Amino acid sequence: MIKTVFYWLLALFILSFLVYWVWSGGIGRVSDSFHLIKYPFSATPERGASINASANDYPRLPWQSSVETFPAAYLQGNPENSTAQKQYTELEGQYEQLNRETNRAKVFGDPSPMKGQVRITEAYGVSENSPAKEYVVLTANTYNTAPVELKGWSLQSAYTGMRAHIPLSASSFTMGILNDQENVLLYPGASAIVNSGGSPVGTSFRENMCSGYLGQFQNYYPPLSNSCPSAYDALAFTPENLKVYGETCFDFLQTIPTCTAPLRNVPASVNPNCRAFAANVFSYNGCVANNRFRPTFNSNSWRLYLGANVELWRNTHDIIRLLDDSGRTVDVVTY
Repeated sequence: MIKTVFYWLLALFILSFLVYWVWSGGIGRVSDSFHLIKYPFSATPERGASINASANDYPRLPWQSSVETFPAAYLQGNPENSTAQKQYTELEGQYEQLNRETNRAKVFGDPSPMKGQVRITEAYGVSENSPAKEYVVLTANTYNTAPVELKGWSLQSAYTGMRAHIPLSASSFTMGILNDQENVLLYPGASAIVNSGGSPVGTSFRENMCSGYLGQFQNYYPPLSNSCPSAYDALAFTPENLKVYGETCFDFLQTIPTCTAPLRNVPASVNPNCRAFAANVFSYNGCVANNRFRPTFNSNSWRLYLGANVELWRNTHDIIRLLDDSGRTVDVVTY
């Protein structure tokens, strides 16, 4: 009985649905819906249809959004996208620049107020195995308005921590005596060659027009200038000198090499007066005595010796800093 009632109710429900479907348009409505489709799989659009149909004109599943995921303007080169790319490139360049500056700051260390006034212009002999051949060159800026005093300054390896202080020096060096020592003053454009080893003459010194004589008997790195006052100019060609020294003396003086003391191969024809003159004048001390008051006597170069028994700078790679009297960096050289 119950089952019969259920079947009748189901049949009544289906009949009511069919009546409503026919009344609301039925099969015609379904046909009209299919006519709205723009032939998405056909290369030829429907006659009269626009070929610029948007994505909203095509059928989609119920869960698909009607918003375009990748706008055509974006795919074809959005100006906003180009601006963002340009800004990214600029930021990347700024980052790399800041990174380089940070690394340079780490290498340089704490800057000194004297930065720029003295520079390390050369580091030589770092691959040598002798401290005597190892040196750096310090040069004062030509635009400095006053000499730079190197009192308390030092050179340091940032890699090993090895540190050596700039020594006192003899500004007027004389052989064979105890020379006065003073702080080095670098005038604008002046330089100082700082050797790691000991001095061949026992002290650091300022070069002069006679310093070439020092290189006759000992080695200097780099070599001293071979420019000394002319031997011919040392003895005036006058009647009085001809009588005292003899005419062969003048010929002999012209054979003496520059910056060389004539200790050997003196001709027998040279008289004793000429021999004595040559021995006294053509030597370092003799040259100094005869020329020390000339305006151009002193050079703008110093020879400074740190007195180390071992090399101070590594042979492969190192960071050498020039430090002021407070331990702050004036300049740095890397290799």
